[in-house]
Amino acid sequence: MIVAEFSITPVTGDKLKPYIDAAVNVVKRSGLKYEVDALSTTIEGDIDQIFEVVKKAHNAVMQQGADRVLTEIRIDDRRAGVTIQEEVEAYRASV
Repeated sequence: MIVAEFSITPVTGDKLKPYIDAAVNVVKRSGLKYEVDALSTTIEGDIDQIFEVVKKAHNAVMQQGADRVLTEIRIDDRRAGVTIQEEVEAYRASV
């Protein structure tokens, strides 16, 4: 299992919410475990699933009419696997 964080930023003069909603709806429909926070979305799955969801989310924002979209991805891939819950619990236990 891999955990990935991604952020999609539409470069537009419009309000961002409709664009972000389009991306988040793709993630919701994917069936992957995810968490949305103020600046990014974290998803859990295998590498192919993750890339497919990020690609679809990116394209959904373009289809909303954005002239330009910046997408950033960070991937945590461990041989033993990792989950969102493990990552969050380890952090929260130390705070």
